Amino acid sequence: MSKYTQNYYEIIEKYKLFHKHGVKNQPGVSTFLGYALTRWVGKIKEIIDITGSRSILDFGCGKAYLYNNNFKIKDQEYHGLSNFWGIDDIFLYDPGVEKYSKYPNRKYDGVICTDVIEHIPENDVINFIDNLFKLSNKFVFVVIATVPASKYFDDGTNIHLCLKSEAVWKDIFDNFKMKYPDIDQHVYFND
Repeated sequence: MSKYTQNYYEIIEKYKLFHKHGVKNQPGVSTFLGYALTRWVGKIKEIIDITGSRSILDFGCGKAYLYNNNFKIKDQEYHGLSNFWGIDDIFLYDPGVEKYSKYPNRKYDGVICTDVIEHIPENDVINFIDNLFKLSNKFVFVVIATVPASKYFDDGTNIHLCLKSEAVWKDIFDNFKMKYPDIDQHVYFND
């Protein structure tokens, strides 16, 4: 893992407090559950199937709700994403959640990072993305918000610390495509 600025680690401490105490009139128990992944689980399954992936790392999983609970898709019930994706080797990482705060110590076929990158301080974002690629054998799947969040830190700063246009993000990921030509990248945006 690359080293980050002091600000990066201070932001993680703020997220630990969000997870514990909540944010914007939302209690900690229901803050950053990991629902942002819901919209993408079918697309990720397609990528898993196409690439023959057998292991997944969710980098920034929040409270990992979809991994730990039953849900239905097209009237079929699944016992968590492991069941839906047909993968038993899933590693969940989120430095803001004590249960998932152990940093991964190996590579995984696929690395998922949804609605996280925009929360990374500007000075750390390139190193952060580089680390995602370093942890992947086959693919990286990212979803990035390009607009401010509805939540703020106590000092009034928007929690989306690194906002860029889709075009700028695409340029950044084109550079990573050259650096990691054997890793498929799937980059999507939330507005």
